[in-house]
Amino acid sequence: MSGMGVFVLMVVAMCATWRGAEGAAFFVPISSETTMYGSRPVVRQFCEWEGKKMMIGSSWKTTDCLSCSCSDTGLFCSGGGVYAPIPGCMVLIDETCRAQLVDSNDPYQDCGHDHAITG
Repeated sequence: MSGMGVFVLMVVAMCATWRGAEGAAFFVPISSETTMYGSRPVVRQFCEWEGKKMMIGSSWKTTDCLSCSCSDTGLFCSGGGVYAPIPGCMVLIDETCRAQLVDSNDPYQDCGHDHAITG
């Protein structure tokens, strides 16, 4: 097989067995409420997340590993997405949302491949 043929075969094999992550993101416009302070209306703006009012300028990470922030335009959240590990390996995600590639037969052992996972 020619050098170019080997290169093409390697690229096809890498694409078929390894895919880093497909990210996910969403945006929700800013919410507001008006209350009366005496005879004067006061408008408060906020982002709503799971029934809670989040202050503009705040940011947080959810239990589902989404990174969210509230700005004066609204709520923006994004996350790592879905991981597709190489055969014989699986992805474990810890409580700090860090992904680790481990052996699918023994999750206490690294997969033995030099692949970093970001998410």
